[in-house]
Amino acid sequence: MKKLLLNTVIAGALLCSAPAATAGCLWIMGDATPYGWSLDDATALLSEPSTPDIYTGTIYLKADQDFKFLTTTDWGNLEYGAKEGATLTDGKIELASGIEDSGYAKIKVSESANYLLTVDLADLTATITKSAYQDSEIKLCSLFIVGDPTEGGWSVDNGTPLYQNPEAPYCYGATKLALKEGTFKIATVIKGGGTWDNKYWYFRDADDANKMVLNQDGDIQWRIEKAGNYNIETNLNTLAISITEDTSTGVDAIEAETAETPVYYNLSGVRVENPAHGFYICRQGKRATKVFID
Repeated sequence: MKKLLLNTVIAGALLCSAPAATAGCLWIMGDATPYGWSLDDATALLSEPSTPDIYTGTIYLKADQDFKFLTTTDWGNLEYGAKEGATLTDGKIELASGIEDSGYAKIKVSESANYLLTVDLADLTATITKSAYQDSEIKLCSLFIVGDPTEGGWSVDNGTPLYQNPEAPYCYGATKLALKEGTFKIATVIKGGGTWDNKYWYFRDADDANKMVLNQDGDIQWRIEKAGNYNIETNLNTLAISITEDTSTGVDAIEAETAETPVYYNLSGVRVENPAHGFYICRQGKRATKVFID
């Protein structure tokens, strides 16, 4: 089995076939979503830096209702939908790009449920499969840290993403975030968050810094006391948040990742025990890369 790691040059060549979405976000919109066609409330599928052409997220979709993907939080820009004549078959569908409903068709699912979506803009395909988690409706594919400690500061458009856990899609987190001193809060979405309306923000619970509160009166924030690398984990079911300093060194991290047995997933996010010819996501330790197995 020959594994080819797609480095920056190869990935860049693949991306020439279709423009990537802006800033690692791809927004899902439509009657099938919990928020319909409201740009303010649109949630974003995220891409990992190591796989910039692949966007993933889990969200509740209503049966027989339309949806599509936007590359910005405004109308009139590049969008993605189904290729003409394509239908969702065995959880997969071919995509096409266009602007304002031209050049593609909208997508539908046949059953209302939480779905894991994986959109590959390199080869213009999407996989849309029912999530293993169906206990409650998932409405957000991502969260964003905004504030002084982050590189984007108080620009909501440049919020630092918290990634959804595909196995527990009510949990969002990030590891080894380089944060400066200062305070921050958490936006649920980009467009609505930019209005600074409290309903789009999680704040620190006034009585417990390990808890989050949505739509709180009073701008109570979390504080980073010392610059460093931090791990942040959130749980929207319990409203718990964990902020811990990551003290491992770069050498420690590399050794730990090298020692980890690689685990392979197909582009639907399903684990594959014996990967054959094709593209896969290889996760080794905390590092994920898109690989081609020959």
